[in-house]
Amino acid sequence: MPQVNIPEPLFAEIERAVLAPASPEEFVLDAVREKLSWKGRKLEFFRLSDETRSAMVAKGLEEADILSDFEAFRNRLSEHDRA
Repeated sequence: MPQVNIPEPLFAEIERAVLAPASPEEFVLDAVREKLSWKGRKLEFFRLSDETRSAMVAKGLEEADILSDFEAFRNRLSEHDRA
């Protein structure tokens, strides 16, 4: 199994943060899993953003068009709420 060396001051912080019955090892494994999950969601966000941008360009839309349309929609919602 691969080994990772954690600097002593950081390991001391981990030990202080760990709640029983977890061990420092379990804490580190959970932290790594959480970071990997976050990284995966971030990469998916960028993929979807690129896909959306490509679709906008293919349709000849510009950011200003989308923002203008969104603002008009928001104004219609506000008017509806006041009615």
